Amino acid sequence: MSERVDVLRLGERRYAAEVHEGEQTTEHRVTFGQDTLEDLTSPPPEENEVVAESVRYLLEKEPSTSLPHDIDLGDIRRSDAEFIPELRARLGG
Repeated sequence: MSERVDVLRLGERRYAAEVHEGEQTTEHRVTFGQDTLEDLTSPPPEENEVVAESVRYLLEKEPSTSLPHDIDLGDIRRSDAEFIPELRARLGG
C-alpha cells in the first residue's frame, strides 16, 4: 500500500508526522537527539528528511496504526541495528 508522510517541525528535534495510508491517517510525535543526526552523515541531513525516512522505515515493519504516537529515534537506534545503516543509505550518506 502506498503511504504519504507529512512532517511538521514543532521545536528543536521535535516533529509531528502524519501518515496517510489509503483512507487511514495516523499522527505521531517524533523526537531525536543530536547524536542520532551525527550518526547518519557528515554534514547531518535535513531533519525533516530524517523524520520522513525514519517513519517510512518503520512502516515497512508494521502498519501506521501499530506505530506508537510518540516515537523516539534514539530508542529505535539502540534497539534496531539496521536502523542507522538503512537511514544512511536512504539519505545518501
